[in-house]
Amino acid sequence: MEQNLLRVRTLKCVRAALCALFLALCSVFVNVRGALAEEPKLQIPTRPAASAAPAKAPTYRDNVLLVMPQRGADAKEITDIFKEMHGELLETIGEGELTCYVIRVEKGKLVESEKKLLQDKHFSAVQRDYVFQANQAAVNDPYFSSEWHLSALNVVRGWSYGQGSGAVIGVLDTGTNYGISELSGKVYSGYDAVLNRNGQSDVQGHGTMVATTAAALTNNRIGTAAPARLSYIYPIRIGDQNGSISSSALMKGIQQAGNAGIRIINISANGSPPYSFSNRSLYSALHTYFIWYHDTKGGMIFVSAGNEPVRDPNPMRHYLIVVSAINPSYSLASFSTYGPNLWFTAPGQGIYCSTREGRVASVAGTSFSCPLVAAVAAMVLGANPSLRNTQVENILRSTCYKAGSASRTEWYGYGMPNAEAALRMATGR
Repeated sequence: MEQNLLRVRTLKCVRAALCALFLALCSVFVNVRGALAEEPKLQIPTRPAASAAPAKAPTYRDNVLLVMPQRGADAKEITDIFKEMHGELLETIGEGELTCYVIRVEKGKLVESEKKLLQDKHFSAVQRDYVFQANQAAVNDPYFSSEWHLSALNVVRGWSYGQGSGAVIGVLDTGTNYGISELSGKVYSGYDAVLNRNGQSDVQGHGTMVATTAAALTNNRIGTAAPARLSYIYPIRIGDQNGSISSSALMKGIQQAGNAGIRIINISANGSPPYSFSNRSLYSALHTYFIWYHDTKGGMIFVSAGNEPVRDPNPMRHYLIVVSAINPSYSLASFSTYGPNLWFTAPGQGIYCSTREGRVASVAGTSFSCPLVAAVAAMVLGANPSLRNTQVENILRSTCYKAGSASRTEWYGYGMPNAEAALRMATGR
């Protein structure tokens, strides 16, 4: 009898303990759901928007000009002009409206030759072959315990509506190492715009980190998770071992992406303000390619704002989606460039990705906020491939988290993408 009573009491105690545990778990679950559901609040920085940007002129290849002819210009007359100025044709990029001659002029006569060609009616665009740097990463402790950017962008809930299936992100960078586990089966052979040949490899490491930030394999018990978990990467190498990128290589990369049917490209590089990519007068030839890719090929171009904490005075371009970076406090990151050219912002500190050696690292920079926004666009496009580029852009713009009541700010552009809201609008669910 006493043994039976003991069993009953024991069962009651166990049952009570299980009930208490269940209620505790429910409480935790509710709290977690509530935390995830809480809308992030972008903080207005105390930094004045009117602070001046340093006039740090961009570098360029010695004695090299990029020259685009007017439509219908006589080829023989153009050849004669180059001969007269003792110019050497190094290569021709593109064809038709994208035809661009890369010429080497006489040593010491770059300014004179540039001025002469700018005044010549045969040419629509003349610019120097400016060289940029990939917005380098700050690599920290590779063992952080959470990927806060996924919750900030509302990615996990967004996965219920789409995970980027079938979408392809063109990563124009230093190349991508397709051999690491986090990119297994996800990377096309790609193109090398520096060596002008099919196939590529990551010669510096930056490109692999960008690619895994956007579209690393997820739910595979290895490494990290990424927003566009079912999307593919089309790598185009445009940078060298030092992360240097020439305008001519970038133009070839854009053309390759457009002709390959890639609808999203990520460029985690930029010039120093006011000489950023948004400066159309400085990069007249390059902008011809930007506009062709967006307006003619229907693509979307995502560009990192830069890692100089200054204001970029250039205006917003309808074909360049420039992205700044925020920190875990939802304030503008201390390193992020900002200005009226911005479209969006996204997390840019403590971002998990994989190095070209396959090591997990935590990184910081607009190089990583940019592919996160490109990845959300890939999720939208994967969920509804019939959408035009302008429709995807409008969806991202109309569903993003705002900074208070402002429709746009110089720190965050239109705001920070909300993956779930964007995908629900894209799918009508």
